[in-house]
Amino acid sequence: MINVLSKQELLHLLTNNSRYQIAKATDISERTLANYVNGITDIGRMSYDNAIKLTQYAKENNLD
Repeated sequence: MINVLSKQELLHLLTNNSRYQIAKATDISERTLANYVNGITDIGRMSYDNAIKLTQYAKENNLD
């Protein structure tokens, strides 16, 4: 079982790192990432797949 980042950790990741780089590495669109940051899409409604991708990105880049 994969332990994914919390909502707060995901938001911290997205606000303090390049969304372009995150999008490029995870195949999650920059628009989707911006929607989470800007509150257009509630980060709590993020798909589990996206949460896993972002968690893996954070771990691979020592950002967790």
